[in-house]
Amino acid sequence: MPEPLGAAFLARPEETLAEIRETCPVARIRTPAGRPAWLLTRAEDVRAGFLDPRLSLSGGHVPDPGVRRRALDVTLVNYDPPDHTRIRRLATPALTPARMAAHRGRIERAAGDLLDAADAARGQGPLELMDAFARPFAFRSLCEVFEVREEERAALYEPVALLADKAGCSVRAVEESVARIDAFVRGEMTRRTADPGDDVVSRVLAAWRHQGGATEDEVASLLAMLLLAGFDSTVQAIGMSVVALLGHRDVQDSLRDEPSRIPRAVDELLRWDTPGPFSTKRVALEDVRFGDTVIPAGSGVLLSVAAANHDPRCHADPGTLDPDRDTAGRHLTFGLGPHYCPGSALARLELTVALTVILGRWQRLEPAVPLNELAWGGGYLHRRLAALPVLPYASG
Repeated sequence: MPEPLGAAFLARPEETLAEIRETCPVARIRTPAGRPAWLLTRAEDVRAGFLDPRLSLSGGHVPDPGVRRRALDVTLVNYDPPDHTRIRRLATPALTPARMAAHRGRIERAAGDLLDAADAARGQGPLELMDAFARPFAFRSLCEVFEVREEERAALYEPVALLADKAGCSVRAVEESVARIDAFVRGEMTRRTADPGDDVVSRVLAAWRHQGGATEDEVASLLAMLLLAGFDSTVQAIGMSVVALLGHRDVQDSLRDEPSRIPRAVDELLRWDTPGPFSTKRVALEDVRFGDTVIPAGSGVLLSVAAANHDPRCHADPGTLDPDRDTAGRHLTFGLGPHYCPGSALARLELTVALTVILGRWQRLEPAVPLNELAWGGGYLHRRLAALPVLPYASG
């Protein structure tokens, strides 16, 4: 079986995926870990896969609610409906676009403060955007919507950052970080029960009290997952969006001149590149047909979001970055159906704020190194930009 998802894939996934999509849209491959899987790359098949209950995240195994677990031991990606539905619905009222918009002012102030500090620290040299802005901004935004107390933020950042990128970390360090996240979430559950506010934790707990249907461990895992999933994916989405604008100076300039277009452009940037080229791996519970190919029961299945986002059958001229694209909202970066990303409204808000502040700060932004020399890490399920050095100019 071919093994197309190795190191070269991380830097230029669209080239690998385009060839597979146009020559063998339902392909049997081997992952870098050596496991066989079926790969779906055409938008029609990927959308159908997201909606097909025969493609299971749990593999047909339902976690036993009677077993005591820490937060993150079992999360939403380990459940299928109806169990997935009864847990996920607790988060829905807390993460609506209107709820997230209420935090916009504080998120904008965080972005401005961070760029002030980064600009002052760099002098006349380049700015490393990931460490100086993207990571602290994504974390501070989460702290705002979760209303994490100032005195707890530094200690919370350590386990969040480690679990987002475990490369080179010992098993002990990972376990300690999971334990710290578990302790934090349960402590916040106790505190917000006694003194509820208008934050994500309080609203999830209010929904739990009203609806029931979940154990304390499941609620703790839900909150921990929202915290972690909302961090590194947003960090990388900011980096990838800026890389796209660095490579398309005309688009960068047009959005700087008309910042009101940025919210719509965010969807096109999410279509253009994504930290997660594939959805979480699924298992076929029975034989499933896609086109002329039958995927046998028991097979692992990868839905290629990145390939679908560049499928010319869905998006005309997909290799053009068009901030006014009519079909941009049909991207699959946030998934589809029951597993659509519950934090999508917050992610869109953060990207909109980040790009508005960055483009409004400088009249020109250029890469400090050739874009084809940027270092990409992570893995095929979650690409990670290690660093993004940029040269900001206050005048054109």
